[in-house]
Amino acid sequence: MHKLAAGLAVAGAALVAAPAAQADPAPVYVGNTYTPTSPTYVVVAPDPYSYGWNEPYLATGIGIGINVGGGITGFTDQSMRNITSSSVGGLWDVRATIGSHTPLGIDISYLGEANGLRTLSGASNGNLIGTTVEGALRWNMLPHYAWNPYVFAGIGWQNFQVTNMQVASADTGLATHDNDVEFPMGAGLGYRDPTGFTVDVRGTFRAAPNSTLLFEPSNGNYASAHSWEASASLGYEF
Repeated sequence: MHKLAAGLAVAGAALVAAPAAQADPAPVYVGNTYTPTSPTYVVVAPDPYSYGWNEPYLATGIGIGINVGGGITGFTDQSMRNITSSSVGGLWDVRATIGSHTPLGIDISYLGEANGLRTLSGASNGNLIGTTVEGALRWNMLPHYAWNPYVFAGIGWQNFQVTNMQVASADTGLATHDNDVEFPMGAGLGYRDPTGFTVDVRGTFRAAPNSTLLFEPSNGNYASAHSWEASASLGYEF
């Protein structure tokens, strides 16, 4: 009788313990390693210096993110700087990244910018509003590491609109609007928090070789509308 009771007790304890033994505890992210809440369950993240094309701990497996931010921008050509009230204008942007955890990824961006305009005598002459949509291929140097430096290059469309102009464009050589193909290129540094939040800083040069925004009667040519950007953004990836 005592043996039967003892056997039933052991069997009951085994049934109670079975579900707990079968359930894998959730892993916890520490640095670049996912460590378990139980010593019987071990998962190691990919080598942070590898160039693997999959990140198993992201829902997408490759990293898809959205960043929103702003910064400063300006023209590289002296003639363009001469017609703006400041050498530096404001910039805001929204960027989607496809493949932030793969060696190669794609950035799709919308940018807006604004700067004041002036005549050569220094009088106020309205505002210059820019809108840009572009796509770029990016090389992630450390796609599986928390800090990821990258370089990028691509192509886009840029539109400039002149608003509230006080002096006729015929007197300044400045067109009321311009549409142009531009070529962005640059470098950046991203930080990815384990929760999915991201911080990104980047510098960009935009070549606009066929701009017709500003005509220079002195030489019979159009001024270069090449520009630069320095910006920072916050975002989330999954």
